[in-house]
Amino acid sequence: MTAAIRRCLAATFTAPPADRPQPGSPVVLLLGPDLSVHAQTPQTDRYLRLLVPPEDGRSPVPAGAYNVAAQLLAAEAGVDDHPAWARVHVAGRRWVTLSAARIGDERAGRHDDIAVAIENCAPLDRADLFGRVHGLTGREAQVLARLAAGDDTRTAARILHVTEYTVQDHLKAIFGKTGAHDRRSLLAAALGP
Repeated sequence: MTAAIRRCLAATFTAPPADRPQPGSPVVLLLGPDLSVHAQTPQTDRYLRLLVPPEDGRSPVPAGAYNVAAQLLAAEAGVDDHPAWARVHVAGRRWVTLSAARIGDERAGRHDDIAVAIENCAPLDRADLFGRVHGLTGREAQVLARLAAGDDTRTAARILHVTEYTVQDHLKAIFGKTGAHDRRSLLAAALGP
C-alpha cells in the first residue's frame, strides 16, 4: 500500500504543468471555533474553487483546510502535538502548504477564530516531500538538500563530513530511486516550477 501511494505522489512531480493560476495575494480563510467559514480574503473563493470544484453550489473549502484547523484544535487540547500544517497537491506539478493558527488578542483573552493560510509550497519543503515520496534514506535526503542549496559535490562532501565519492554514490542511488538522469532534471523535479 505504501509503495502504491508513493508511486502516485511521485508522479505529481513529473506531471504535465497545469494551467491553473497561482495565488498572487494572500489566500486566507477565517474559520470560527466550530470550523464554520467566517471570512476570507478576496482571492480565496476563486482560488479554492480551482483547488476543489464544489458540487451543487456547496462551499469550495477543501478538506485540507478543515484538517489543519482540526489539527490545531487537537494540539491545543493536548491530544496530538503535531503542527497544524499540511502539504497538498493542487494540479500538475504544483503543491501548496496549508497552515492554521489562532487569530485574536491574547491579552484580552479572545482568540477564537482560526486562520488557514494557503501558499505555494516553498522549494526546500517541496524537495523534502520529493525525497519522502521517493523513499530516500536520511543521508540521501541530506545530499539532495545540499544540492538544492546550490552546493557542488566537493562542498556537499565537506559539509556532510564524507568523501566526494560517497556523495557520488548517494547521487547514483537518488537517480535510481527518482528516475532522474542528471542533477538538473533532479533539481527541476524536486524544487518545482
